Amino acid sequence: MFDPTIFDNIKVALEGAVYDLDFAGEVTVTSRSDQVELAAMAREYTIGCRNAVRKDGNSQSTALFILSAGTADLAGEILDLAESEERTFGCTLRVTFLLNIDRLERCVEIERILNTIWSYRPRIIQELSFVYNGIVLERPAAYHNTITLDFGRKINEDNIEDLFTIVEHTVQSLRQLERIM
Repeated sequence: MFDPTIFDNIKVALEGAVYDLDFAGEVTVTSRSDQVELAAMAREYTIGCRNAVRKDGNSQSTALFILSAGTADLAGEILDLAESEERTFGCTLRVTFLLNIDRLERCVEIERILNTIWSYRPRIIQELSFVYNGIVLERPAAYHNTITLDFGRKINEDNIEDLFTIVEHTVQSLRQLERIM
């Protein structure tokens, strides 16, 4: 048996928070992935969900919670290395939304909605892509928008209570984003 790492403890809390909402009928879990990168000795856990309370039953956007820990964090914790102001051990959590938009102007509205819900705290990064249809001058029918919320810091067990707020804000964001689509 081994002692669970910060990553393991936060993963269990995050997974539990998302599945509690799935069982309550608020979201539907759509994917789960738990990967160990042996070449770099890093870990990444991803759980995806959609809004389950839409009246038409068709959710068009997905939220992904991506928890990761690199070699330095895992090794430092396992080897019980001393932490300092310059060196702390923990995990990184990102929230990513996947959706399609019909107009580029929606990006401004998306940023406004997310800043309102998240109180301007995480950095919002929107990446757009589209399928090239061979006609250069024709506007694409839809843009795939990958929106990442970057919190810009590591988390540890002291932040487990924050996970529940992050999950709640993510569900609220999903619902608000679907209203503009």
